[in-house]
Amino acid sequence: MTTMTTRPTKRPAGTATGAVTGRTPRSPMRVWLRLYRHHLRLLRGAAIAWITGLTVVSVGVVATYEDRYATPEELALFADMEGIPAFEAMLGRFVQLTTVEGATLSRWGMFSILAAVWGMLAGARLLRRAEERGHLEWLRAGVVSPRGLTLSAIAALLTTHVLFAVAVGVSHTAAGMDAGTSWALGGAAALLTATFALGGALASQLVASYRRAVGLVGSVMGVLLGLRLLAAASATPEWVWWTTPFGWVGYLHPVDEAWAAVFAAFTTLVLVLFLAVVAWSQRDLTAGWLGGATDEPSRAPRTVTGHTHLAARLTGAGLRTWGAIIGIVTLAFGLLARDFSEAVADLPTMVEMGNQLGWHGIDTPEGIVGFTFGIVALLLAVFAAGQAAAIREEEASWRIEHLLVRPLGRVRWLLTRIATAAVAVVLLALVAGGLVSAGAALVGTPITLADALAAAVNVVPVAWLALGVGIAVFGILPRATAPLAYGLVLAAYLLDFVGGLLELPEWALELSPFRQLAAVPAQSMEVVPLLVMVAVGVVAAGIGTVAFRRRDLQEA
Repeated sequence: MTTMTTRPTKRPAGTATGAVTGRTPRSPMRVWLRLYRHHLRLLRGAAIAWITGLTVVSVGVVATYEDRYATPEELALFADMEGIPAFEAMLGRFVQLTTVEGATLSRWGMFSILAAVWGMLAGARLLRRAEERGHLEWLRAGVVSPRGLTLSAIAALLTTHVLFAVAVGVSHTAAGMDAGTSWALGGAAALLTATFALGGALASQLVASYRRAVGLVGSVMGVLLGLRLLAAASATPEWVWWTTPFGWVGYLHPVDEAWAAVFAAFTTLVLVLFLAVVAWSQRDLTAGWLGGATDEPSRAPRTVTGHTHLAARLTGAGLRTWGAIIGIVTLAFGLLARDFSEAVADLPTMVEMGNQLGWHGIDTPEGIVGFTFGIVALLLAVFAAGQAAAIREEEASWRIEHLLVRPLGRVRWLLTRIATAAVAVVLLALVAGGLVSAGAALVGTPITLADALAAAVNVVPVAWLALGVGIAVFGILPRATAPLAYGLVLAAYLLDFVGGLLELPEWALELSPFRQLAAVPAQSMEVVPLLVMVAVGVVAAGIGTVAFRRRDLQEA
């Protein structure tokens, strides 16, 4: 089949066209507003997915609180979690768990990590990755200065965070939580996300590659989470919680009367980062303040030996980023598996709730590992959806055109990208298994490497299913690839997580592929559901490949 491509006719926003077309050039303010809308469009798909996912999961806690803890005995057992270092290390500071506000805020110790990851990736992607891939060259040639271009991107980022605050405030108030606490939580969550988005934007000014920018912010995030682990220790002074933004959400309960202090701390940090980004935005294109421009490399660039090597290199950046995130999560849970299981063993309500949600045996170290890989399954599925979105970006940005004009067919190109992403999923899962086992071994917890690797293999099919469905969407509805790929993953996870809390019928819960995963190694692996997920993923990828082969290439 003949490959047909059509170059886009629209000029990027900010391009000076008046002299060529005879039209009056737009004013700098009008061009800036067009840039702002352009950046909003780039953020739209991921922002909708992240805001919806985080808000719905948190509202599920509010909506099911009274059902989960309906008696004084159940409330008392739940309150026993307060002050246990193992729980506070992973979930943040606990205050008055016997109230719906305290129960909800306790979950935000974990949700805030996801919000920070969203902010970090959005900030670095909108600035450094776009610049690294040559998308900003046309925009920088327009009437808007480099600083104005950066400000338009920051304005778009902050707009998504304002919408995040409103979504949390409105939804939690409607679900029955105190209105003041609901809006305080929304504002603090948005400011936390903005903090790491500005951190990603600042790192994009300092270093000359997307990978290094994400690595720099990720390292800072790791230090801040380490401070939270330190603050959770029983012998640590209370003020240590204030050394990390991941500890501030824990002070939003009305009993602390600390809203002013929390928002003052967040606002100060956001303002400092914003001023730093603006101050360092006047730099050469493709350069960083801590490194030279990419057109003057300190070492010879590595040669790409073929399209397979290129696919591996394109997948490598995401692989390293998600490997660091998954590595931190799994190593931490491995180190704390025994402490968690011992704490849960004294809380029958937690064991009962865990069984209802599919977290079987969480009063044992093996059950905690199974719970950990439930989180890893979600992270791998999000990574796989991101790979489908990245494949679509190759087409939307017209970089694929340079490959398809050579003796490389569409099908071969796409199958190579799919295979590379599938292998990357396996590598991430194996890293997770190895680090869980290593963390457990360091503290003497009886989790063998074989058990950890079995748990890793158990979650791979979910990610492959997400990848296959994402490719199907790419082939049939290419412009909806990112929203649908991410949205379907989050919808499936929410059906499993919130559906269990809402006590939905079992047949409805079984629709979620996450519900099909056994809690390996606490349970035996169920092979049939895993094979079905792999088969559906392969068929979906095949449908997407055939559809892509038959349609014209489509711009963004």
